[in-house]
Amino acid sequence: MLLRCRACGNTYDVAGRQPGETFRSQCGDIIVVPQRGETAGAALAQYVERFGSESGSPLVRSGEMWSGKVASARVAVQADGGGELSIRAPFLNLPKRGTQLALRRVLELNLSSTGGARFALDGGQLFVVWSRPLDGLDYEEFVEGLRSVSRTRDDYDGVLRREWGLEAVESDTEEFVLPVEKGEEESGR
Repeated sequence: MLLRCRACGNTYDVAGRQPGETFRSQCGDIIVVPQRGETAGAALAQYVERFGSESGSPLVRSGEMWSGKVASARVAVQADGGGELSIRAPFLNLPKRGTQLALRRVLELNLSSTGGARFALDGGQLFVVWSRPLDGLDYEEFVEGLRSVSRTRDDYDGVLRREWGLEAVESDTEEFVLPVEKGEEESGR
């Protein structure tokens, strides 16, 4: 397994090292060998607990998922059976009309502006999502995933509501209609 130093970007092969072992990169930054395989799930539980105690925003466990608030975003943290970690926050419902405009805009943002997070669609609802394999995950990267989802949701909630002519609301469960795209009414879409 290869690890990259966050400070200098150098890559190190840690295949012969034990999880939890530390070493210094060329720049002097300390690198911790992350948990692997079956122990990665246990490490995730520890990361969630540590984040809650350090941030004062505990995430509550329900089965194999944790949820709670990170900044102003309600997030869910879950590892699937295949070893993939997903951090997601509900965003906005996809509008009934003007969906092409909405989808085009979030796809453009995915490429240029969302950092490690991205927008995703599930059953008509947009989410902000960050995911990666559990193998090799360390605490700092986990926290960055949480922050990336929360920051992206916070940064674009007001922006997209204004662009799409939506009123600010308390709940993201309302249905919204975007201004009709030019020619959309005539084509019957």
